[in-house]
Amino acid sequence: MKIIKILIVLPILMSCNLNSQIINFPDPAFKAMLLQADTGNNIGGGVKIDANDDGEITQSEALTVFYSSIQTSGNITNITGIGFFTNLQTFQLVGNLIQTADLSSLINLGSLDLGGNQLTSINLNGLTNLWFMNIGGNQLTEVDFSTLAALKILIIGQNQLTHLDFSNNPMFEQLRCADNPSLNWVNIRNNRSQVFTQTPFNGCWNNCPNLTTICVDNNEVVTAQNFLSSCGITQPITVTTDCSLGIVDEEKDSGVMVYPNPSADGKFFFTNQEGKFSTVSVVNSLGEVVVKPFDCAQGNNSVDLSGMADGVYLLLLEGDGVRKTAKVMKE
Repeated sequence: MKIIKILIVLPILMSCNLNSQIINFPDPAFKAMLLQADTGNNIGGGVKIDANDDGEITQSEALTVFYSSIQTSGNITNITGIGFFTNLQTFQLVGNLIQTADLSSLINLGSLDLGGNQLTSINLNGLTNLWFMNIGGNQLTEVDFSTLAALKILIIGQNQLTHLDFSNNPMFEQLRCADNPSLNWVNIRNNRSQVFTQTPFNGCWNNCPNLTTICVDNNEVVTAQNFLSSCGITQPITVTTDCSLGIVDEEKDSGVMVYPNPSADGKFFFTNQEGKFSTVSVVNSLGEVVVKPFDCAQGNNSVDLSGMADGVYLLLLEGDGVRKTAKVMKE
């Protein structure tokens, strides 16, 4: 009889424990905004998040929110705690002061708007339902889209990006990327027809003075060229189906040496003279990223391509204002 009572009481205690787990929000401004959520506003999508009016938000209360829109400009600098809102399908927080955002736990997220903040980094890893995203008007230098299988529309103008790679996004088709002064190349070769007309979510790629290369699918070269022309873009831009052309050697005297090259086992070592490079990644001949960027500033100066097919690859080394590529061959 005692065992039966224990088994009955245990789930109740576990449930109470979940309900009592209070979420820590390091930014009081963000917490205060969420506590204002009520049936008459969209902060919680018409949901009163703090259901018991205790001035706290528990994990169970967070799970009641499917939509959140915070359109009020303010002093929100940190959205840590949003990761517990795992049922969120739409999240908007614009015109604030957020610098970093880790959204990787929001696996149900379909629409994201963090425009007009101060983002320098964003983690979107594993968001396979995310189809619309606005992260324009930030300070981003690099964004990894490779796990966003459903991504269709992206607004990412007014940032500090050097490249955009959508080769692993089979649904991607609309892009706004104007006003990226450091943007050098765009890879939209993804076996899907791009929208090369102006729509509410697809605009001209103006004010990208360093854009030199756009890689497209085989049937899109002329269409892309006409799109650039219709936008009044006159700078020389190569529109190609060879994505390896997008990797440009911008630092010829960087002193990079790769050895052994060729390599029979696919293992390469490289120099990092004076530690000027902070990250390294590897792309194949189609411009597809096969080794995601990793930190090489602390002496991690090796790349293992033993699991890759034989052929030519490009090591892309990047640092503060420095970029270098090196061809390697696995045979």
